[in-house]
Amino acid sequence: MENMKLKNDNGEIVEYNSGQKILDDLYLNMDKTEIDENLQNFNIEFEVIPDQVAINTSQRDHFAIVSILVNEDRKYQYLVGPDLDLEQFEKLDQSQMPEMIKGQVREAYQLIQAK
Repeated sequence: MENMKLKNDNGEIVEYNSGQKILDDLYLNMDKTEIDENLQNFNIEFEVIPDQVAINTSQRDHFAIVSILVNEDRKYQYLVGPDLDLEQFEKLDQSQMPEMIKGQVREAYQLIQAK
């Protein structure tokens, strides 16, 4: 695990629990406790609708954080960096990353490219 230091909304440098590396500049965290810490440290909030998956994409520094809340026990968080190799990313198959998630990561990547 390779944790990152990112600025939060207050401009403070805070540790981000990045989880496992998928590709350069793409990380996945599935640890509920670490994700909860990230949500708190980076002030990421969800609009939770019962029986629906909640997704939040937010930008911090030159990174985007895609947070996915299936239920209180199933949470996922992707950290997307500006140097993500899109060619390699597109080669990930459905078993490595479902298409719905790939779409969210693509949107997050575009968000940070506009900066």
